[in-house]
Amino acid sequence: MSKDTSSLSPKTNRPSVIFLPCYRDQNTLDGICRFAYEAKWILDTQYFHTNEIPRRWNGDGALVMLSSPDDHREIRGFVQQHPHIPTVDLGNTARDIPLPRVLQDNVQIGRMGAEHLISRGCQNLGFLWRYHNSFHDERYIGFKKAAEEHGRSVEHIHARGAYAGSHGSPGWLTKHLPSNERPFGIMAAADYLAPWAIEACNRANIVIPDDIAIIGVDNCREICELSPIGISSIDNNTALQAYEAAKLLHKIMQGMPPPETPIRIPPGALHTRDSSDIMATRHPHVATALHYINDHYHEAGLTPKSIAAQVPMSERRLHDAFMKYVGRSLYQEITHRRMQRALQMVQSTQTKLWDIAEACGFKSPEVMSRLFSRHFGRSPSYFRSSAPHQKTQ
Repeated sequence: MSKDTSSLSPKTNRPSVIFLPCYRDQNTLDGICRFAYEAKWILDTQYFHTNEIPRRWNGDGALVMLSSPDDHREIRGFVQQHPHIPTVDLGNTARDIPLPRVLQDNVQIGRMGAEHLISRGCQNLGFLWRYHNSFHDERYIGFKKAAEEHGRSVEHIHARGAYAGSHGSPGWLTKHLPSNERPFGIMAAADYLAPWAIEACNRANIVIPDDIAIIGVDNCREICELSPIGISSIDNNTALQAYEAAKLLHKIMQGMPPPETPIRIPPGALHTRDSSDIMATRHPHVATALHYINDHYHEAGLTPKSIAAQVPMSERRLHDAFMKYVGRSLYQEITHRRMQRALQMVQSTQTKLWDIAEACGFKSPEVMSRLFSRHFGRSPSYFRSSAPHQKTQ
């Protein structure tokens, strides 16, 4: 239902922007609001709360999340009726409508999922999906490519109609599982699918994470932290995506020409929880080394040499075993652990960079910042730009 908001407020010198999402995501709204406060926008979020588009609207810009032509036609209609208004899209589905877009790097998200499961000792991998959409399809592309680069094949697991309460059969999942070489690694295209896999495992008496390791995407806390087992998940960085989309819209409203290609926002941190918290490898000394890195990565003196001293292997032989079973070198694994923890702290706290560097085992914030830019393609300040203000921890 539409409503008339043409006289809700007098025209001021503050930019007036409307937000029209095809689904409700609080992180997206928070990212937009963060920039709106900084830019002193008048922001219309009524559609987010009521699904009502104003009948007459005379603003300066629009942030939208377009879906397929058959869904949320009212948003598509609004965009088509306001071609003169600068508009930025946060989706990649309605490619028939030419708009500047700020998107998640879903291919990279898929790669992260595969590399995480491989590093946990998973020899066989599966990608769990329900519906085709651009987000999930791109994640599958990245997941499959990374798996193949490490010599792994991928099962495409369709979860359509799988979650049917306590009477549902787990066969939709178990038919894909190999009879040996556990754990089997599953990446769910989105967090909401991970509990379906957990329920199927429970009914089939399959142990998580020993038999099946699971990782999702979105880092939705109410799903990941309140499920029967904590679900590992990749933060898809929607708050930063929304913040950067709002920033781009502001520049376009000020006269900057829109970019010719979509802007891709890198993923946020990988949050490891019980569903994949396993150091499963067929090589016992590699498993010992992984545990040691997990317990000591925050120590600045940790080196491949000091790790190799914990097992009856030379540093060179342990390096070769790591490359075979983990897919990363000892040094890369140390850096990976430190960088993921640093990114979590940058995104979720206001802790000073010096203190983050010290807590994560870096010799200085300058060293951390250099590795940050090399590892994530952006500086720590870029990832912090949309983080909520919190007390220093």
